[in-house]
Amino acid sequence: MSAISKVLGSFLKLIYDVLVGAFPTEPESISFFALSIIVATIVLKLVIIPLNVSQIKNQKKMAELQPEMQKLQKKYKNDPQTLAAKQQKLYKDANYNMLAGCLPMIIQMVVLIAFYRVFIDPTKYAFTKDAFSAMNKNFFFIKSLEEIDKTMVLPIVAAITTFLVSFVTTKNPANETMQNQQSQGMMNGMMIFMPIMILTMGRRMQSALVLYWTVSNIFTIIQQLISNYVVSKGAEEVK
Repeated sequence: MSAISKVLGSFLKLIYDVLVGAFPTEPESISFFALSIIVATIVLKLVIIPLNVSQIKNQKKMAELQPEMQKLQKKYKNDPQTLAAKQQKLYKDANYNMLAGCLPMIIQMVVLIAFYRVFIDPTKYAFTKDAFSAMNKNFFFIKSLEEIDKTMVLPIVAAITTFLVSFVTTKNPANETMQNQQSQGMMNGMMIFMPIMILTMGRRMQSALVLYWTVSNIFTIIQQLISNYVVSKGAEEVK
């Protein structure tokens, strides 16, 4: 993880240096440090778009399988073992991979942990001590992203966007079949648990990490809405 943190730290510094060189003056309301976090987050999300495209294709295929899934659920509703076996055969025949959608989430969590290390010790992974001490780190109402946002505005926004990520994900037509099963309760639970967890963490973590999470969520929400539209159109074509 230390190696990943060093790569992300160097990447963050590169963006910061580019911004400093590209603009003659630093905006008063938002520092180059804050801008570098935002830009780095967006670039990283763009890099994994191929994985997300693969995820969309997988979700579209799941939506197309729904009519057959519903038939199996109705036919074997009293025989869960046979239902599970028939579903696995259906997935295999359709070349559908249930784990394909997990990879972008795993990558996001790895990046989150790695960035956490960068922001906890920026002089180890990104900047020299003198340079980091001298730079501005303000972000609108937050005087320094190195500190905790005591106003709780940014953590609350992070929690809200985390909820919206879960909410728009559940609206994906590919998840309708899954929601008819026992996983519905789990998904609803996560929709409530995750925002609370992020809000709690946001009260204790540096604002820089909370800003990264919020920007990442906003990008994911837009991306998921596009995915929902594509998958929905595919499901309509099948019908």
